[in-house]
Amino acid sequence: MTAAGRPARPRRGRAAVEQAISDAVLAELAEVGFGRLTFESIAERAGTGKSPMYRRWPDTTSLVIDTLDKLRPDPVTYLRIGILRDDLIGITRHMTATQTGVKADAFRSLLGEAHRHPQLLARFGSQVLNPLFEAMTDVLREAAARGEISAARLTPVILEVLHALIVKRTLLDKHALTERHITEMVDEVLLPLVA
Repeated sequence: MTAAGRPARPRRGRAAVEQAISDAVLAELAEVGFGRLTFESIAERAGTGKSPMYRRWPDTTSLVIDTLDKLRPDPVTYLRIGILRDDLIGITRHMTATQTGVKADAFRSLLGEAHRHPQLLARFGSQVLNPLFEAMTDVLREAAARGEISAARLTPVILEVLHALIVKRTLLDKHALTERHITEMVDEVLLPLVA
């Protein structure tokens, strides 16, 4: 017990404190949004003092930027099959599976506010969105190299449309995509665009 009569917190290692802070950032983003995020609210939720945060991050923007890696679905862990339709369905399913619950709500919250903060928006694009776009583009380029589609169809505009649809359907919609939704999206939109 502490002198104030509260139970003493068990001492945690640095990694555990940092994990608690990251989890608290995501939860706060999901609940109150970036504009109302404070070190005080994060510290309280993480069960830690503010000093570990002030030592590492000068402001909440920097803290959120360092937390962005937790929002990024990792496309590298998707094992490609080598058939375009199957890979488009598979990678979309993979990206959808990693964007659920508090993580998805935090992601949506950031998307709504990132345009007001240029540094946040730049890192959000480079750390969260661009890896998704690159993974989808790689799947398409590999299909072109195999002769499944024409490389000439992979224009910047078509790639942008594909990326926008994937982000909208997998990351912005409130309802999780079902297998039927993913298959319809691939068969009715993605494949006809590049065929």
